[in-house]
Amino acid sequence: MLRRVAARLRQALALESVISLSTGSMSVSSPRTLRPIGRVAIAMLPAACLALGAGGVWISGTNAALFQGIQAETAELPDSLWAWTTDQASVVAVAAWMCFALPRLPRAAASVLLSWPAGVLIIRGLKYLIDEARPQVVLPPDAIHVIGVELTSLSFPSGHTATAFAVAAALIYSLSSAGRRIAALPVLAIAAVLGLSRIAVGAHWPVDVLAGAALGWICGLVGVWWSDRWRFWENRRGRWMLAILGVVAGVLRLFVETGYPSAENFATVLGALAVAVSLRAAWQLRGRTC
Repeated sequence: MLRRVAARLRQALALESVISLSTGSMSVSSPRTLRPIGRVAIAMLPAACLALGAGGVWISGTNAALFQGIQAETAELPDSLWAWTTDQASVVAVAAWMCFALPRLPRAAASVLLSWPAGVLIIRGLKYLIDEARPQVVLPPDAIHVIGVELTSLSFPSGHTATAFAVAAALIYSLSSAGRRIAALPVLAIAAVLGLSRIAVGAHWPVDVLAGAALGWICGLVGVWWSDRWRFWENRRGRWMLAILGVVAGVLRLFVETGYPSAENFATVLGALAVAVSLRAAWQLRGRTC
């Protein structure tokens, strides 16, 4: 009798663990199906908010007014600061920065690498499909402050912002839960400033930046998902590949000009450091068998 009671109690507790309340009625669901869906929904929340923001700006017709308002505020800071900031979101700069993740966060570097195919397909595809004119073409010279390279087309969405938010998602979701709670806000704040810099230098409309951020975040999550299934970053050969790519990224940072002359000195230092860190990461792999 006691065994039967205990068995019934275990069954009741098991049933209670999968009961969820919805609009006052009970429905039975499996935790194994609810939890992944919940995690995906939370991970996609930033992208959804950014996409809604982009849609709101576009529908309200405030794109140009918001652009000029932001430029009026960002003009208070030196042009060289905005040039340096926006240059850090270029692909070559981001690739060089990710070399510093190789020793301790190889999965983050792998996630960023694996996010780029989706980014190239989506971001570049939309740029050529829509071919939106840049603010420098639409607005008169006295209504815009341009810093650095002059751009005329392929405005939507912002590639620099997409890169920044792809890296943000890859970094955040490559960390443990505890690390994620600590790093999420600072990483998102840096990505937001990089996106803001695209408006400050006169390269993009606000809707470009918001849409680029949303799409970049999704691409970063794709990279995280892919790195979880293709775990090449855990073995010696995979880390060798990342280190070699890091050396290539550092060399590119040394020699590729991105249109912001005031940031070139820092680009040289960053490129040299990226090469050194990548070579050191490769050297540390010697003698490792797996």
